[in-house]
Amino acid sequence: MKQLLSKRWYIKLSNWEYWPMWIYYIPVWIQHFWLSLKVGNLFFFLRTNPAIDGFILSDSKYRTLQLVPNECKPKTIYVRKGSRPGEIMDEIANYGVQFPIILKPDIGFRGISVKKIDNEQELAESLQNIKVNHIIQEFVDDELEIGLFYYRLPDSNKGVIPSLTIKKFLSVAGDGSSTLGQLIEGNPRAVLHQEKLRKRFNARWNHILPANKIMILDRIGNHNKGTEFRNGNHLIDEELISIFDDLSHKMEGFYFGRFDIKTPSLEALKRDHNYKILEVNGVGGEPTHIYYPDTPFFSVWKDLCAIWRVAAKISKINFRNGEAKPTFREAHSKWLSYNQYKTMLH
Repeated sequence: MKQLLSKRWYIKLSNWEYWPMWIYYIPVWIQHFWLSLKVGNLFFFLRTNPAIDGFILSDSKYRTLQLVPNECKPKTIYVRKGSRPGEIMDEIANYGVQFPIILKPDIGFRGISVKKIDNEQELAESLQNIKVNHIIQEFVDDELEIGLFYYRLPDSNKGVIPSLTIKKFLSVAGDGSSTLGQLIEGNPRAVLHQEKLRKRFNARWNHILPANKIMILDRIGNHNKGTEFRNGNHLIDEELISIFDDLSHKMEGFYFGRFDIKTPSLEALKRDHNYKILEVNGVGGEPTHIYYPDTPFFSVWKDLCAIWRVAAKISKINFRNGEAKPTFREAHSKWLSYNQYKTMLH
């Protein structure tokens, strides 16, 4: 049985958090047609956040971050494909950004191609291979990364936080006798990334990790990089909601989505407003507490359907307030553009 637990196919089959994304959305798609009839438009989700232009997952990270006050976000640089390393280094210097930095596609999907870059040489090598526009962000080295889902009805002053996710970065714990390689091979989350980790930690692969020593293997908080999403809904309180109520009123045209945030601690976030928003994910953003391994699978369906009912309600209010209903032509154009983009991203 122990040997079976280390098999990648078994890990992915027995843990629904690794199942194909479309399985999560079967009831959402079925519900969508009913919601479309209620709202009076098949593509209502394109107006849930009037300030965000995209087709569900095709929001520009850079443009969406412009909605956020400067004090709440890291320094961010837009990188056009084909940019020369020298030009980008000049911009990095002008912005006062220091290595390490984060390089990621401007329109991304589940952390694909997100990299932590440690020096100028790594950046130059990475820029040679990019086929789409990217962004560079200063690396925020705070201890805590969270995913906070927030929504507010356009005619209401107060919003709701239905989901708070605490991200646990991919790591292993030493036992004083096993090598780093052995610890990775015995960790069900880490073994899924074994080839990448071996390349990154090749010089330390056969070193024994001291007992109780925690080694973080990846500091990028994406599920497809091994991060575990833990349900933090019990930590939601009125103080936290109030902070994001205030923020949402400064983000004109934004009513619904997930903030990916780094902060020293929840206490620092609430007490000192000490936090940085790494990304704003609009209607395609998920309440990521659903990926907590202990979440019952049918609760995932229930929570996703509930959040999409809210998206429809917000769109209906926006239509009533004068937002134009999306046409098939507009939606089709956005969909084709996003599909073309995805082929270049992979």
